[in-house]
Amino acid sequence: MVDTELTKREKVVLSSVVEEFVASATPVGSSKIVNHFSSGISSATIRNVMLGLEGRGYLAQPHISAGRMPTDKGYRVYVDSMMPRPELPETTRRKIRGALSRASSDVEYILESASSMLAQISNQLGVVLAPRFYQGVFEKIDLVPITENRILVVLSICSGLVRSITVELNKSLSRAELDRTARFINERLHGLTLKEIKQTIDKRLRGSPEGDSEFIEGMIRSSESMFSFAIPSDVHLGGAANIMEQPEFEDKSRLARILNLIDDKEILVHILDDEEKPDRKSGDLRIVIGAENKDELAAYCSLITATYTIGGVTGTVGVIGPTRMHYAKMVALVRYTAEALSGLFSKTN
Repeated sequence: MVDTELTKREKVVLSSVVEEFVASATPVGSSKIVNHFSSGISSATIRNVMLGLEGRGYLAQPHISAGRMPTDKGYRVYVDSMMPRPELPETTRRKIRGALSRASSDVEYILESASSMLAQISNQLGVVLAPRFYQGVFEKIDLVPITENRILVVLSICSGLVRSITVELNKSLSRAELDRTARFINERLHGLTLKEIKQTIDKRLRGSPEGDSEFIEGMIRSSESMFSFAIPSDVHLGGAANIMEQPEFEDKSRLARILNLIDDKEILVHILDDEEKPDRKSGDLRIVIGAENKDELAAYCSLITATYTIGGVTGTVGVIGPTRMHYAKMVALVRYTAEALSGLFSKTN
């Protein structure tokens, strides 16, 4: 929707209705809008403007004696052409950085922390979609002796993600043998994606006189799981109670929809994943309003997401809430959280 369809006065009225409704959760009357004009303008004139905006689908009137509220179309034109672009306060930035920095390099904990933190700050549902780590690039393997026949296998992908596995051997290997084996594996696999390793590890490692053959054979057999860097939950959620406290979800049918959405991780992945833009870049922002959502369970919700990058692969972070949402604040919050997540694992950070 292009903003040239609206006059200057209509834009002021529409943006004022959006801001008043977001703040109060009650339909907005013309008397509230008068205060948004610096020059004298009557309530009757504003009522006529609101009536015109209603007729064109930007506003709705829930019942005859009520004021107006924005429609999905009204929110869309507001977000696209009228919404302010505030910076996130430095106190909030510090809070985000602090919460994420305490998560170290444990991916699961990072994503849980991010979703909980988003929920706490936004008072909405915080959501984080895990990166697809099969695209990650292998950096190195370290083999650390624990006991005589047990070793700790430490796998690292570029930009700092680490996975540790304990392996039992049928024999004892010296530190020199472990180092030689690790060096051989690193020479053969460094720089490959995890997906490439799974597909070609047999021909890259098998049959070489270098390294310990027993360990290498075991590694080949278990490569599918060893190089998965899988996360137990693709979607991390925080603040389910927040969204249920919103007045929009006092309606039982709407509440049932949002509860079903929260329970169904497959649908959440579907609406979070921007399939139309497979080549997303870090920081890419997306705002989906109401019926624009891919699934009817989210028809009364808005979704604000941004892309973050960890280890060369992308994930999605965002908030889900009612369409009556403080879009400008949520955009600033989501965008900075994505930047902070990406920066956490950047080698330049």
